Amino acid sequence: MKPAWPQILLSRWSKRLLRGLSLFIASAVLATGLSVPAQSAWLPDPPVTDRAVDVLLAQNTIGNAILYFETPTFTVSVHPRGAQALFMNVYNRSTGQSEQLNAPTTARGPLSQDGWVSYDSFGSRTGRNVIYRASGNRNAFQARLEIIDAANGSILLSQNSTLIRDFLIPAGTAPEDDLLARTLVAFQTQNHSVRVFTENGLTKMNVFNNRSRQQLVNGQIATADLAARSPYQCWTSYFSFSNQGGGTSAVRYYVRVSPDGQALLQILDGNDIPVLTEPRITAAPLITNIPESDRPDCFGDSGRVSGALAPFVAAVFGNDSDLRRVQEFLIRSGAGRSFDTLTCVVDPRFESARQGRFINAAECNDRNHAAAVVSLLMGEGFNSRLVFRSVRYR
Repeated sequence: MKPAWPQILLSRWSKRLLRGLSLFIASAVLATGLSVPAQSAWLPDPPVTDRAVDVLLAQNTIGNAILYFETPTFTVSVHPRGAQALFMNVYNRSTGQSEQLNAPTTARGPLSQDGWVSYDSFGSRTGRNVIYRASGNRNAFQARLEIIDAANGSILLSQNSTLIRDFLIPAGTAPEDDLLARTLVAFQTQNHSVRVFTENGLTKMNVFNNRSRQQLVNGQIATADLAARSPYQCWTSYFSFSNQGGGTSAVRYYVRVSPDGQALLQILDGNDIPVLTEPRITAAPLITNIPESDRPDCFGDSGRVSGALAPFVAAVFGNDSDLRRVQEFLIRSGAGRSFDTLTCVVDPRFESARQGRFINAAECNDRNHAAAVVSLLMGEGFNSRLVFRSVRYR
C-alpha cells in the first residue's frame, strides 16, 4: 500500500532534519575542538600560569606567619613566625597580582591605645609610594589591611578581615611583647633595613640586605659607642661585629643617628676604613627610642636632652593635668591618628630641655606636619607652639 501524501512529506522532512543536525554537530565539534573522551581517558593538567604562581607564593606561608588573613580583596601575610627579620605578602585576588612579595617589614607595635598592633612594609602602587600596614587586634580578634600614601599619610584603602588563619601578634601590653617599645633605632637605606633593639636585657642589631635578601647581621650584640670619632662625636652610634656576606674577616657595622634626625649605616673593615656608608631614605620613617645612657655627652650633663630625635616637636606647656588632656585628645579620641604615620610619632609625654620641661605631644620629620599638630592643639585651647630640636634645643 502506498503511503499517504502527508506521510511522504513527513518522512522526507525528518530525513532532512536529521541530516542537518548531523552536519551542525560535526561543524560544532570542528569549530570548538570538542571531543567525546573515552571512558577512563587521562587529560593532562593545565599549564601553571603566572596567576597560579602568584596564588601559591601568596599562600605558602600559612602556618608560618605571625599574621595571615583575608579581606574582601586581598590575602595578607606577615611572616616568618619566630624570626627577627619579617616579610610581608599582599596578594590582590581581584587582579591576580602580588602587590608585595617577601617585602621587608617593620614591626610598629601598638601605634595608639585602641588595641591594634601594626606591621609596615613600603612599596609602590599606581605610580605612588605607599605603606602597606597589616594590623591585628587581639581583643576583637580582627585584622585589617591599610594602604597609606607615603607622601602625606592619607589612607588610600582600608579593609577589615573576612577570614583569619594565623594570629600570633603580641598583646602589646607587657614591655617584652611590645616590639616597637623594644626598638631603639630603625630605618631603611637604599639597600638595607636596619634595626637596633633590646631582647632579654641585651642590645642587639639586625642588618638586612634588601637586594640580595641576605641577613648580614642577625641578632648580634650591639654596643653604644660613646667616644665616636669626628664627624660623629655628637651622634648616637651603635656597632656590632659580623662576617659580611660570609667572609673570612669580621667587619664592624655602625648604626648612627644625629640629634637633628639624620641616620646612616656604615661598614668599617679591620683597619677602620669605611667600605660602605648609606644614609637613610626619607620615604621610610626613622624610629628612635634611644636611652639617655647610650647618647654621647657632647656638652656636659646640663646640655643633654631627652626624648627621640625628630627635628620638629609640637610642644604643649602645662602640668600633669594638661598631659592627661593631651593624651586623651590625641590618642584616645583618635584626633592624632592621621599624623602618627610617615613623619610624625604621636606619643605625648614630658620632655626636658635647657629652657625647662614641656609636653612633647608629637615629633615629626616634616615641619608642616608638626605645625599642623600645633594648630590642632591650639584649636582645643592648649598652650602649644612649634619647637625645633637640635642638640641644645635652640
